[in-house]
Parts: sequence; structure tokens; C-alpha cells
Amino acid sequence: MESGWHVQSTDHTDEFTRADVAITAHYSESDEIDSVVKRGPNGDHEDMEGRTSGKLGLLRFWLSGRAPTAGKVLPPARLGTGSFAQKPGDWTREEFINAVEDPNDRAFLLRLLELADANDELPTAGPAPRIFFGKRPGGAVFLYHFGRRHPPYKFSVKNGNLMIAGCWTRFPKVEGDPGFADLASMLNLDEKKSAKAVSVAGLDPDDVWEVGETVSRAING
Repeated sequence: MESGWHVQSTDHTDEFTRADVAITAHYSESDEIDSVVKRGPNGDHEDMEGRTSGKLGLLRFWLSGRAPTAGKVLPPARLGTGSFAQKPGDWTREEFINAVEDPNDRAFLLRLLELADANDELPTAGPAPRIFFGKRPGGAVFLYHFGRRHPPYKFSVKNGNLMIAGCWTRFPKVEGDPGFADLASMLNLDEKKSAKAVSVAGLDPDDVWEVGETVSRAING
């Protein structure tokens, strides 16, 4: 099978295995997916048994590991409610994009927003929106993978350039969490020290998103 997966099938179950990861999909009598469960090393476990939608998209995501094609049109990620609700004076999506004047940085941002929009099409794993826009002009934009409670990073604008910073000093419950290590390494920083904002120049948005997902799982586990 593509991507190195081995599959064993019965009438109502497909089990995909590769190395030390197993994904099991259970089907109804009408061949719709009832549940999707992923088990990894060290007892890692993710499931969507309680979700009513998005299971096929999640299965494809787990099996392919591929982000959506750049430029694919998707509805914008939904904004938050309750404590995550946007307030007057916060950035709008369009305002934040327009504030990024550097063309390479803007292309990076647009790709990152595409990835967040695609992530919003998958089942949620927490209370947060996929994107939260802070207050203009100095506030940051936070990306919450799968809606998990704590975001791995935030983005801001400085002199028309897009900046990225890890969130290892922003939220007390995950302050200095070793789960930030991969992101800190990518930014040439230390998750036990300052989380200063650095330019996205030289970074690949797909790589940043992939590292962000690894960090998000680690700090919200």
C-alpha cells in the first residue's frame, strides 16, 4: 500500500500497520466509518469514536501524512466563542494579512492559514478555535492545532515582516514544557529560556505546521 502501510481487512474493519503504529477503522452495515483509532509507541492513543463527522478526513490525514494542496480553496476556520470570542479592536483575518508587507512572508502566512483552515475541517480535540486573532496592532495570532487547549506558537507583525514565537512562556500550565523542544530547536532557541519572536524568513510553512502538530500533541497530552 502507498506510504508503506500494510492493511488487513474484514467485513467491517480495516487495520493499517506501519512500524510501531496501528490505525483501525470500523465500518457500519452501510460502509460508513463508525470509529477510527490510532495507537502508537509508548501507549500513545488517539481516537474519534465519539465524533459524528470528519472521520474519513482524519483517516486520510493519518494515512497519508500529507497537508492539503497549496491553493486549495477551503472555508475560513471558524472563530472562537466564550473565552475565545473575538473582541472589538482585535485583528481580522484580512487586516492581519494586509499588515504583512513582505511578499515572501505573506506567502508563508497564506499557506499557514490554508493549513489551519484544512485542520478546521477535521474533528476537534479541544475547546479552542483553530485561529485566534489578538488585538491590533501589536497582538499576536495564535494557531491551535485540532483546537487543543494550548497553542504551540503565535505570529505577529513587525515592520511589515511576519514573526513567529513559541508559547512556552505564555501559558503557566505549559511554561518551559519539554514538549516545545522541536519548535525551539527550529527557531534556534531554548524552551527553558526566553520565547522571543524571530522572523519566519528561511522557514517552510509546511515544516512549521508539522512541528507545531508534534508540539501541540506533546504539550496537551
